[in-house]
Amino acid sequence: MNRTILIVAFHFPPVATSSGMQRALKAVRYLREDGWLPVVLTVDPRAYDKTNPSQLHEIPDDVVVHRAFGVDARRLCSIRNRYPGFLAWPDAWLSWWPAAVFAGKRLIRRHEPRAIWSTFPISTTNLVALRLSRWSGLPWVADFRDPMTLDGYPPDPMRFRLARRIEQRTVEQASRTVFTADYTRRIYAERYPELADRFLVIPNGYDEANFPDVIASERRRGGPITLLHSGALQPKARNPRSFFEALGKIVAKKAVDSGDLRVVFRACGFQDLYEKSAADAGVSDLVHFEDHLPYDAAIREMVAADALLVFQGTAYNHAVPAKLYEYFFAKKPILGILDKNGETQSVLTQAGVRYTASIDDPGEIAGCLEKLIGTLDRDSPFLPEPDSVHEYSRRNQVRKLSVLLREVVDAAELGGRGDVGSRAGSLGQ
Repeated sequence: MNRTILIVAFHFPPVATSSGMQRALKAVRYLREDGWLPVVLTVDPRAYDKTNPSQLHEIPDDVVVHRAFGVDARRLCSIRNRYPGFLAWPDAWLSWWPAAVFAGKRLIRRHEPRAIWSTFPISTTNLVALRLSRWSGLPWVADFRDPMTLDGYPPDPMRFRLARRIEQRTVEQASRTVFTADYTRRIYAERYPELADRFLVIPNGYDEANFPDVIASERRRGGPITLLHSGALQPKARNPRSFFEALGKIVAKKAVDSGDLRVVFRACGFQDLYEKSAADAGVSDLVHFEDHLPYDAAIREMVAADALLVFQGTAYNHAVPAKLYEYFFAKKPILGILDKNGETQSVLTQAGVRYTASIDDPGEIAGCLEKLIGTLDRDSPFLPEPDSVHEYSRRNQVRKLSVLLREVVDAAELGGRGDVGSRAGSLGQ
């Protein structure tokens, strides 16, 4: 029986490492283990601002990958780093749409897939999958991951209306809409109550295959304690300023110095801003800003660290950083510096992490830092419980997607959209 699945994913190797790329790549890899034959429709690498070939080898040799023409309008039409805003509506890669739709139709004719799965966050991806689903009549699972719109986002009123229109057309056409966090699912269930039974959660996760064969759970002896944050930190919602102030407080108490503690921010972006914040707090000698690493090297660095930091402010309450699941599998204590009303707090609590700190409270962060440092040599209350971690394996998450695809395909072949009801809603629970 033909079990081909057409995957529409703008982010796919050799794009530089991103959570969206990992989600698509692991779906390709592990859907095959469950009997599906993925065919991938993605964009020509020339559309990417940065490429990284380090994970190309993870694409199985027998998987068809078609790379359709597309360009980044911002780079193509930019003069002195400025470009007309309308060229990037709904996003800067709208040029991908004609070639992707044309190529998608050819792939559907040639490979006769049973369903379409697309993954956000590029809005043009939704438009491509929407067109292909309508043209072919194939059931479509739209993987939103995070919200496409929120109140006040996008901030430009015209861009907001366009994004909301694409969002509405997507949830109406798709057989199922998938999110990575229950917080987001609830937002959409309130926004589209008549479609709420089509919305479900499949979290992000970690892939065991990307980790070293042996992960030491005990702290290394000798040298300073190393705390690591891996990945981008946006100033408006993941700003480490209060963390630097907290670090300054414990330095002033002479609880730590640069010989005791080393804090690494790996590829955080906005380095000039954060270097100034660290200097203002008097902790420049403890804080180190390092450049981007290939994905496998970044994973090894997580495993080698003594503890890991995650920042998630109020603006991101609806989402969970994808790196958090990789932190889980690294088996190291995690200090969450966040809004305690958000989804990241919920996930950390479910994983058994007993202490977190509010992102805008230097005093609370300082208290948690001291407790973290003081408990590294024993059963740390910042350490996730192993049984909770296993749930977030990429194999488990893709298995949930596979079950969903089978149910959607079976329902479509019986002549309906495929109402899997509460069973679908429980996939991410």
